[in-house]
Amino acid sequence: MKRKINLLIPIFIILVLIYLLRSVLGGHVQVETLYGGSMEDMVNTKGIVIKYETVLSPDASGTLEPSVQENARVSAGQEVAMIYSGTVDSGLKNRLEQINKKIEQIEKNRADLFTFTGDVARLEQKITEQTEELIQKSRSGDLVAVREIQLVIEALCEKKAQISGNGTAGSLVDDLRSQKAEIEGQIGAAQHSIKTPIPGIFSVSTDGFEQVVTPYNMMELTPSTVNDLIAREKEQATEGNNACKIMQNFRYFIALNLPAERLGTLRIDDGAKLRFYDLSADLVQAKVLYISPVQENNATVILEVQQHVESLLKRRFVNLEFVKNRNEGYRVSVKALRTKDNVNGVYVRRDGTPHFIPVTILYNTQDMAIVESADSETPLRLYDEVIVSAGSYEEGSLLQ
Repeated sequence: MKRKINLLIPIFIILVLIYLLRSVLGGHVQVETLYGGSMEDMVNTKGIVIKYETVLSPDASGTLEPSVQENARVSAGQEVAMIYSGTVDSGLKNRLEQINKKIEQIEKNRADLFTFTGDVARLEQKITEQTEELIQKSRSGDLVAVREIQLVIEALCEKKAQISGNGTAGSLVDDLRSQKAEIEGQIGAAQHSIKTPIPGIFSVSTDGFEQVVTPYNMMELTPSTVNDLIAREKEQATEGNNACKIMQNFRYFIALNLPAERLGTLRIDDGAKLRFYDLSADLVQAKVLYISPVQENNATVILEVQQHVESLLKRRFVNLEFVKNRNEGYRVSVKALRTKDNVNGVYVRRDGTPHFIPVTILYNTQDMAIVESADSETPLRLYDEVIVSAGSYEEGSLLQ
């Protein structure tokens, strides 16, 4: 009995070695689970934001004080700033700025308060809702939202007092205007009122590039001039130079350089996508307006954009991804791709046997590919087991 056991041990060892040897020599099957995915044909680069901008530079000397908030929408003929004689104390300047913001916010709120005429109950409900939101924003540390909600609550309380007979129309804003006049008296006499000739977005941040690169001369840009402008990025931001500007916010342009080999079949009027990843992960639709001649293996591409991106108009230079194409389908390893009868495809394991599934390769890198089913009769299925490597790909034979 003991002798039989001794014989079984080497037989078992031999069988294990044979199994391991088969695995090493190619009998082992390697699969990956099929998932949906996407890949982008894109270039990471830097761009120049080109806008329709009108700089308002008053002839009067003194200190410029904005009458509206930064990035506020203004209409043609609206007063946007005042020039005051002398030097403005920073404390008074900040107080005046806060009062101007309050007045602007209250005036904006008043348009919404007409629906509450004579309805104290609805006003009280609205005040309660705003108070709850104020508490939430305070807990989250959103101080900008807290201040705006406070102004809304003040306007609601003023309206309630008027309806109840305990207040006079415009008492809050009249008080603020009185405070504004008092501060302006301390600052100095107003020498000049600045009114905008066009509607748009107001800003006190001028950077000196407003006349350098514009929608009217941007077609003259070349790869070298774009690089020169980007190299001057640190020259921008000249706040406090007694000037302000109005920007058009519904149409702007992006100029960037692309390597010649990445242009491919890109043509004027083609669509493209941009991702301003410092500001948002979203893709922004754009249209190609201009492609310069190639210079030192690069070409300047100018794209038109009509989609709002928060804080973008504050920038002159932006980091971005130029996305020529975004391909969506099934994500597979390049090693899993096979060719059968001159047809591209992959083998998937179903019921323990390999099945060849024809695919169309949408996009690929050295390691990964995005594919879609090429035959509706034999489609890929989500979570299929795609065979990356196997000792045999004979259909109908069991995989080991």
